[in-house]
Amino acid sequence: MNILPRVRELEERFADSVTVIGVHAGKFVTERMTDRIAEACDRLDVVHAVVNDRQYRVWRDYAVESWPTIAVVDPEGYLAVLEPGEFDVEEMALQIEDVIARADARGALTRGPDPVKVSLARHEGVLRFPTRAIRAGDRLWIADTGHGRVIECSWDAGAVAATVIAAYEGFVEPRGLAALDGHVYVADRRGHCVWRLGGGESVRVAGTGRLGSGPVVAGPAHHTDLRSPWGLASREDGHLAIAMAGTHQLWDLRLATGVLSLLAGSGAEDVRDGSLQRAALAQPTGLASLGGGSLAFADCETSAVRTADTGSVATIVGTGLFEFGDRDGIGDAALLQHCEDVAVQGDHLAVADTYNDRLKRVDPRTRGCEPWPGEAGEKGVVREPGGIWSDGALLLVADTGHHRIAMVGPDGTLTEVRFA
Repeated sequence: MNILPRVRELEERFADSVTVIGVHAGKFVTERMTDRIAEACDRLDVVHAVVNDRQYRVWRDYAVESWPTIAVVDPEGYLAVLEPGEFDVEEMALQIEDVIARADARGALTRGPDPVKVSLARHEGVLRFPTRAIRAGDRLWIADTGHGRVIECSWDAGAVAATVIAAYEGFVEPRGLAALDGHVYVADRRGHCVWRLGGGESVRVAGTGRLGSGPVVAGPAHHTDLRSPWGLASREDGHLAIAMAGTHQLWDLRLATGVLSLLAGSGAEDVRDGSLQRAALAQPTGLASLGGGSLAFADCETSAVRTADTGSVATIVGTGLFEFGDRDGIGDAALLQHCEDVAVQGDHLAVADTYNDRLKRVDPRTRGCEPWPGEAGEKGVVREPGGIWSDGALLLVADTGHHRIAMVGPDGTLTEVRFA
């Protein structure tokens, strides 16, 4: 997803001579469904055509070995460039210019507007692809991701109703939310910043807005380039924990001094337990405080639920980058599919099992994993839930694909939050 802005820049720069076609070879089963790909294009504002390469035919034809890979094909159908990884825009532009010049010299290039026009049905409503919801005092805060904003609402728990009283606009892809010391914080994943919200104002507390090119280096938060900060959790020491998905790490933000430091993760992408700085994580996206300095987190690329205490990282569910599914069981026998968030509810963890379209309940002591009781655990009642939050009593789920926030009752019944 980090290369989409770069592709769009090239698409606009060479609008009269380059046609962009995305080829989506989905890793997860849910990612291979055409309707889900169309929803993702809507969510990410993708305007070029996209091929669903669910059987990896194009992948094999072009000898692709990794995500992402960029291929430049000349007007006569010959492969001119094949580059894996997150390419540099200017270097790629030079290669495209060379391909264009050679095609022009041969008279093979026809210039003009892009002949491939794509039009997608776009959802509009109060919420658009919401990914997180938390309660802070008497307020409900929602990461209204598809609208690029966070909304602050008054909250009537009895009626399960909310009224928008403030909207914090201008984010690229707001995701994780956390309340700490009277403020609410948001992680802007594609904006590569963390912001403090309140009183109608947004104040940047970490990140520069630039995508970091490597592991985040400890230091002043305002001058550090972040890499896809996704999840947030408040800690007892007054610090903010950040799930830095792009570097496969957990980071600590000391708000009083504005200093970032590493909590866990070597930077390698894998599910490998061990000491905090030697353990390998895989795109952590959701966090929850377990108390005593410990955190539970969702490691989405390994479909894993894991913990980080004061000395080490341990795995409750999840075994590998390509081990996923929808199976109940104990420990390594259980399978999730791209779970994106966790919340502490009593003695269990509530898990947003995102690509299985349901909530799961995980016991950290026994490593048992099963559907959440009642309606919330039924497959398909929610659609790609992106976030889950609990204060021990109230349990909220961001039902992202259905563009709603729902309250989960004690029996697992879902009640949609109504907006006045």
